[in-house]
Amino acid sequence: MEGDDEIRGHFDSVTRFGKDGEMGSYLLMSLLIGILVVPIIEYGQKEESDIGAVDVVIGINITVRFLGATALIFAFVSIHHHERDWISEKSSSPVIKTKLGFLFIFGLAKIIFTIIYVTFYLKCRNMISSELTNVIAAEGFTNIIFIILQLIFFMYVGQYSFISRPTVRYVASLIAMGNFTDLLVFMTLSVNGNKDLIFDKNNTATVNCTGYSPNVVENLISVSKEFRSPIAVQFSILAITLAFSMKPDTEKFFNSDKIRLQFSWKTPKRLAKIMVVVVLMNVPLLVCAPFNFVFPDSKSQSKIWLSLMLAQKSAIFGCLLGINYQIFKKLKVYVKNVALNANETVLLVSTVGVVSYLAIQTFLQPNFDSILTSLAVISLLSILYQVTIILFGRRMVLVGNDIYDIYALQQLVVILVCNNMSVWFNDFLYGLWDMSNDNVLRHSLFQYIAMILYPLIAYYRFQSAMELMGLYRHLS
Repeated sequence: MEGDDEIRGHFDSVTRFGKDGEMGSYLLMSLLIGILVVPIIEYGQKEESDIGAVDVVIGINITVRFLGATALIFAFVSIHHHERDWISEKSSSPVIKTKLGFLFIFGLAKIIFTIIYVTFYLKCRNMISSELTNVIAAEGFTNIIFIILQLIFFMYVGQYSFISRPTVRYVASLIAMGNFTDLLVFMTLSVNGNKDLIFDKNNTATVNCTGYSPNVVENLISVSKEFRSPIAVQFSILAITLAFSMKPDTEKFFNSDKIRLQFSWKTPKRLAKIMVVVVLMNVPLLVCAPFNFVFPDSKSQSKIWLSLMLAQKSAIFGCLLGINYQIFKKLKVYVKNVALNANETVLLVSTVGVVSYLAIQTFLQPNFDSILTSLAVISLLSILYQVTIILFGRRMVLVGNDIYDIYALQQLVVILVCNNMSVWFNDFLYGLWDMSNDNVLRHSLFQYIAMILYPLIAYYRFQSAMELMGLYRHLS
């Protein structure tokens, strides 16, 4: 009888898995992505003057966007008429609000860059074929529509928990596929290094066809080249994670629904100490980053940059060791059995990307550099410690601890949140440029691998900061 009950229970769990649509949605997504990845990468490497290749890549992108937009409109209408069948209670989590805020910023920036890009092509259509102009215009128009639909959808329902049903799974999968395809197209075009028919033309020709002043044209082209791809990548990854979070309990990380902001350690003196630590650990890097960008070949600038990075990483590693000591040695906790959610899965996947990039940088050094090697070792240890703390923190429950020990732990977590946000800001702004100008990766097959890993590298810090905010909330 016990064996029959075990088999029946296993069959019921499999049946529930199928009924919820999880298996079907994952199979659909895997099938479509598996089919589309090859033509996107194959034809995305060809020159933009090859109209056939452009038609294939943009045609795939527009088609998958159309599916995603259709799913969004269907979800809008269904939620409007049958709200209780789709969403339940609303969450007040600051993690969700922060993600939605950045999604809105990146979405708005992506729309602006798309308008600039399409405007240049329309004004300079006499320099390219009419067919390419029409294709670029259609791609830009559908891109803007898809972004707006996503912004409206996530701003409207992003803070709600979704009912577990097959329709929700399929809608989430189609939204994720639309963003993944867009992400793949952007990264393929960034990696291949082909010349843009308008943005890489002589500025004089572009000035003549647009009618703008030379300074305006130069600034628009420069800003678009540097930031269009990073911002598009960040928007796509953030939208994918929000789409996969469209199920119950994904954002219910912890027991409490509200943050209690009044703590005894929040005296002006203690807050000032925390702010001084945060400033000393992060501001020098943010200030030096533009100089490293402007003077890429300066050896002294590079040494200063690496030394500051090493000092910062060492201080952060000290914070992580402090948190590790508090949690595993000093505090009394018991551990809950909680499954991985979508956000933790993204964190683990992005961690693999970061570790892979560190390994590439370390083992491809032409000459041994003690600072760079030390930086890689400390970074690797910090990443492993941080991921362990995040995953364990969601599953631990504090029992009968000294309040001052908890306050000390909170302060260390705040420092880590600020650090991850500042490093993320630096990575997503300068990451692609840094990889394309890296002396270790330059003219190497590994540069292409590193650029493909870039979305994971840039997003790792943001996701870590969000998870640490959740840990802070748990400790409140």
